[in-house]
Amino acid sequence: MKYYKWSDKGEGRKIGKIGNYCLYDKVITEETCEEINISPDVKNYGTFKFVYGPSAGGLLESIKFDITTDGERILNINSIPYKIRKIKVTGLSWEDALLKIERINAPFSVSHTIAFLLALEDAMDIEQDYQTQLKRIALLELERIRNHLFVIARLTETASLNVPTFHLLYLIEETNRLIGKLCGHRYFFGANYINKVNCNFEKLFKILDIVKEFRLIFEGLLESRIFIDRLQQNGILRDRDSIGPAARAAGLGYDARLELNILPYKEIGFKIVRAEDADAFGRFLVRGYEIIESSKMLMELTDIIKDNTSTKEYKAINDEEEGLARVESPSGDLAYYVKIKEGRVTSAQLLSPSYVNLKSFMKSVKGTIFTDFQFNWESFGIWISEIGVNLE
Repeated sequence: MKYYKWSDKGEGRKIGKIGNYCLYDKVITEETCEEINISPDVKNYGTFKFVYGPSAGGLLESIKFDITTDGERILNINSIPYKIRKIKVTGLSWEDALLKIERINAPFSVSHTIAFLLALEDAMDIEQDYQTQLKRIALLELERIRNHLFVIARLTETASLNVPTFHLLYLIEETNRLIGKLCGHRYFFGANYINKVNCNFEKLFKILDIVKEFRLIFEGLLESRIFIDRLQQNGILRDRDSIGPAARAAGLGYDARLELNILPYKEIGFKIVRAEDADAFGRFLVRGYEIIESSKMLMELTDIIKDNTSTKEYKAINDEEEGLARVESPSGDLAYYVKIKEGRVTSAQLLSPSYVNLKSFMKSVKGTIFTDFQFNWESFGIWISEIGVNLE
């Protein structure tokens, strides 16, 4: 594996569990990576259980929360995701497996697909074409902009701020339409291939108009005490096991875009966005400023991406080989570990950002009040559709 190596001990920060293994910054280990995260129930006088979900106003996906409370404060919480899926990819050609991988979570389709393809290329010992690398960055940053817009829209909707909510939903639709024009599908389905991206980036610069409109909304929200008061001091989390915007909101410089030399982010001037608040407001700030940072990188890419590039051929390998790759999805680290033989997937394992972020959310919510629950939940950008996936 080019990007990782096997080790008996962890190297750098622990990122999470990927299948039967534990993933760190630079290594993968065979040690158990299960985390015991069971909090004892608080049984003080006057406490009682409150069930929220699995189908309730405000929750987009099926998840149940068992909340222990004394009336308003959340003293303890346990979660039960309901969307459990077994997705068979072993025995399939990598092309057929790719069709399933890119549909695990449509809003994060690019992150899943590119991480999977990078792992395959690692296993097949395929050197990425430089133009393919640049195009993959463009897709990842377009996806980041769209998903950050969505998370911020969910936050403003929770605050009943209808004008910015519908304006943000309009910008999401404009982004989807632009993606459809560039790549032929609003969720990038069919756009990615081994060492190839099937998109035409001639109109990529139009993302700048969308981000300019967003900046006006963002500046307005930063002046709204009604909105900010619901986010500040809500869901404070300073945890070295956190990832993505949740980690960067606490001042931690965790970002796979710079930690790994898989895609040339350094060459296009990428800078990590951080905050110090470590609460829902900090996570909102990170997402807002990352939208602006992503647009700057996309403008840089418009000058250096070329659409008329050739694709290097690859050959199926006879021996079983393995590969591992990690990308920075809109909500944090997303990784795939794959084994392939004669063009067929013999094993595949996934680490989703939502799996890690759900644990972070559970830590942050204790001690808060239930009326602040929804703001905190939306700030993490969690997708239950990713958490319950078992690749077979």
